[in-house]
Amino acid sequence: MTTLKTLTPRRRYGMITLGIFLMVAGFYYFIVPFNLVIGGVSGVGLLFNELLGVPMSLVVFILNVVLLLSGWAFLGFAAFTRSLYGSFVFPFFLFLLEVFSPLFDLPNDPLIAIAFGGFFMGLGFGYVIRYGGTSGGTDIPIKILNRKLKLPLSVSIYLVDGAIILSGMIAFYSVAGIAGGLYAILTVVVAGKVADAVVVGSNALRTVQIVTDKPDEIKTLIYQNVARGVSLVPVEGGYSKHRKTMLITVITRTEYYIIRTIIAKADPKAFVFATPATEIQGDFDARMEDA
Repeated sequence: MTTLKTLTPRRRYGMITLGIFLMVAGFYYFIVPFNLVIGGVSGVGLLFNELLGVPMSLVVFILNVVLLLSGWAFLGFAAFTRSLYGSFVFPFFLFLLEVFSPLFDLPNDPLIAIAFGGFFMGLGFGYVIRYGGTSGGTDIPIKILNRKLKLPLSVSIYLVDGAIILSGMIAFYSVAGIAGGLYAILTVVVAGKVADAVVVGSNALRTVQIVTDKPDEIKTLIYQNVARGVSLVPVEGGYSKHRKTMLITVITRTEYYIIRTIIAKADPKAFVFATPATEIQGDFDARMEDA
């Protein structure tokens, strides 16, 4: 089975690049024609483009540079380097489409934006996350709010992207009314569902098993970032006879993104597999006693 550890850097960055291109294409061809400010730096770029006539790619590039420096200051150099590639590739692709590709002549039906824009943006984002990348942008302030103010990631996402969507709804209220904001929210929901399906499948909950030499580090990071209970089971390699620890935790689909990052940071050599959790009894919150 192909994993991040077995992929060559060329294949990994190739898939991340494909994912970013799909995100940009979905945004440019299906979101921009309907002026849907869907959050993220791309939404801010669309907002400035419509109000001030500034190229979207330029706005996205400037914002990404500012956010990268903020990430370096608040989250450290490692967070800066992880976000570097996506932060520059996204506005580069957007620039190419703005300069060389005309917009599609689409019928005036926002469902096209919701369905196709949400699908391609979600598909692209799913590939980026699945292959260990990041699209940069508002990922950085979301992580800053989470780490510095101890806000849950979900609340941080709602605050950052919600503020951008609200700004777009106000800016285009005379044209689309409140419907513009509602269409934008629906697009984000579709994109999120598609991304979830790409990364972890369609089940709501996942059981994750992590075989590692660093159980305490991973357990602590899970408690700090997703607040889920963790059970520790001693295991022994059938061939090597090496003793290790298996961590078992149940998480939601969106939390799987965070778990992948945690494991890559604490123990890149850990053996990890996830299965659908079809039936859960009892509480799997870290504040309750571990199973």
